[in-house]
Amino acid sequence: MRNILQDFRFVPDGATTLVDALCNFLKEKITFNRLKGGEKLPTINEMCKATGLTFAQARRVTECLAREGYVRSRPHAGTVVLSRGGNVLRGRVLFILPDVDAGRYHPCQLMDILGRRLTAAGYSFSIATFSLDPADELANLKGELLRATDLVIAACATPHVQRCLAESGVNHFFLYGDKPESDDRPWLRFAPETAISHFADHCARAGVKHVAQVRFESGEMIDAQPALAERGIDCSWITMVRSEKGWGRFDGIVRCGYETFAAMPCTSIPELLLFWNSFFTQGAIMAFLARGIRLPEDVKVVTLSNTGVGPVFIKPFTRFEINPAEAGEKIGDFALAVLAKGRVPSPPQIAPQYVFGETFPF
Repeated sequence: MRNILQDFRFVPDGATTLVDALCNFLKEKITFNRLKGGEKLPTINEMCKATGLTFAQARRVTECLAREGYVRSRPHAGTVVLSRGGNVLRGRVLFILPDVDAGRYHPCQLMDILGRRLTAAGYSFSIATFSLDPADELANLKGELLRATDLVIAACATPHVQRCLAESGVNHFFLYGDKPESDDRPWLRFAPETAISHFADHCARAGVKHVAQVRFESGEMIDAQPALAERGIDCSWITMVRSEKGWGRFDGIVRCGYETFAAMPCTSIPELLLFWNSFFTQGAIMAFLARGIRLPEDVKVVTLSNTGVGPVFIKPFTRFEINPAEAGEKIGDFALAVLAKGRVPSPPQIAPQYVFGETFPF
């Protein structure tokens, strides 16, 4: 019983009281079966000693739990946890992703499939977002990690998120990103090799001589240059310099793409642009449309996924696209294997498809 109270952490946020925080904490412990039916709730004295509550405040916690059907006070037996029957959850899984991705098609579909898979297996599934800004203190994420959490699935492996999760001690794995050599946790592998090979074959058949890949200034985990070089096609990089204004937000990334290609002389625009970020694609297309540059007549474009681009350019893009339903099922199966705490299988590979569109016709 003492260990359960030692897990309690309270971070004042101006909205939640210490009484409410402890009440919610104990509800989660009961809901996730960490406090089972028939077990005794920590006594009022134990609550006061462990949390700093007054006697009256601790009593309010007990009364709240009793009123909502979590516990029952019995004479000479203390306060006992009531059986939850079929309402007991096996645990909680938290999915975290950048705030710029929260409303996009692919992440939403993936989270829907993943949530259904985990909920059907008896787990609570929650979602939290964070800013890509490395200066962000991740207060929202840290608050979520104070709750009882069995597993965190992180859609993005930025250094500040890696540090936050490592410091929390919560079991977690990452979907995509560059894995540090010192990290022995399982990382799902993004496997674009087959799709890149199809793209390079397409370039060769179309007689493309030069491809420019567009990336963040910190580099990308995907590189088509080796496959293009095997087919005698030149390849270069266009590096996007991070804008201080609005960086980490959807509009800031789009603006970065717009400003880069609005200022680029027409003679410097290569015959084919390969974008590894569809927000940059959206900004670039806005710049091309404003300048009267036609797709695919004047410049051909291939992008990583078609999300975030449709509202700007209604034609379907030639793209690298991940099937979100298939990815959600694979990630769900792997998450359940991790939660089972048995022998963890090798992480699955998430492989995109190369899909033909109108911005680089077949």
